Parts: sequence; structure tokens; C-alpha cells
Amino acid sequence: GELQKVVKWLRKGGPVDAFGPALTGDGRVSAFTLLHVAATNDHLAMVRELLKRGASIDLQTSLGVTALMGAAGLGHLSIVLVLLQHSADPDLQDINGITALMDAAIHGHLSILLVLLQHSANPDLQDSDGITALMMAADGGHEACVQALLRAKANTELLDKDGGTALQWAEAQGHTAIAALIRQHAA
Repeated sequence: GELQKVVKWLRKGGPVDAFGPALTGDGRVSAFTLLHVAATNDHLAMVRELLKRGASIDLQTSLGVTALMGAAGLGHLSIVLVLLQHSADPDLQDINGITALMDAAIHGHLSILLVLLQHSANPDLQDSDGITALMMAADGGHEACVQALLRAKANTELLDKDGGTALQWAEAQGHTAIAALIRQHAA
């Protein structure tokens, strides 16, 4: 199948970091490497093979997305683990300032969020709107993710570009348990 095709391409001397066009969710064309495609399609064997052959782990697409971000947002834990074992950088930001940790927080992928934090992902990075992973988790009602971020000493005082805090994000969505957690932590 796909893996055989890729291995054949590499055996023929095809560059392991070649970029090919792919459509993004919003219909824009972005260039992706084989590693991105394998990571986002949860193709563990292919990811391992590409890394073994020296694929650049932190290559960013034209939109600044890394394989780690792609896998984190889609909930592919085994891929995230392998990429981090090969020292993928968890703090790279895409063109909108989004990190892998934010991708995990938005979607409530707790296990991935925890693994990223174990690998020293910075919980206080802000996207281009000043939004943090904590705000994203609070907004989405992902209580366990909020707890994990607070345990990792996420800064509750950071403000988004409109002057909003994570607490305000939680309250705006009516997530009272999360709001209480943040208040308790800030006290």
C-alpha cells in the first residue's frame, strides 16, 4: 500500500523531505512533507520509516504547521510520542501562533496534552490573538485539560488581545466548574 510506495520512492533516491501540495481544511493549498502526511493520517509505520531515513522532524509547511501539530490536533497519541522521542520541538508556532499544545487543548486531547507538558511544552505561549492553551481549554469546557495546564503552572493572568483572561473565557461559556478551578489556582 502507501508505505511500499513511499519506500520505493525513497529507494529510487527521492528526497525524504520533498514537499507536495495538499489542500488544507479551509481550501488553501499548502505544501506538506511525507512526514506531515504520515503523521496526520496516523500512519505510525510510515512515520517510523521516514524518521529512520532522516526526515527533518520540525519542518514547517507554508502555513507553519509541523508534523507534531498535525498529530496533536487530530489526537494521534502514538505518533506524538514517536515524534517527541525523536526530539520534535513542542514550542514551534504556526503562522497564527498556534502550538501543538494549543491544538491538543482546543480538541480536549488530554493524553496528548499531558505528554507535551512532560516534554516541557511551554503552556504560556500565546497565539496571534494573545490566546493561550489554557483559554482554549477553558473555552471548550475541557476540565481535565484545564487541570493539567494549571498543574503545569500555566499563567492565569495572561490576557488575550481584547483583555480577556482564561477565567473570563470559562465564565463566558458557562463552564462554572472550570471557572472555580482557575479561581482556586489564582488565589
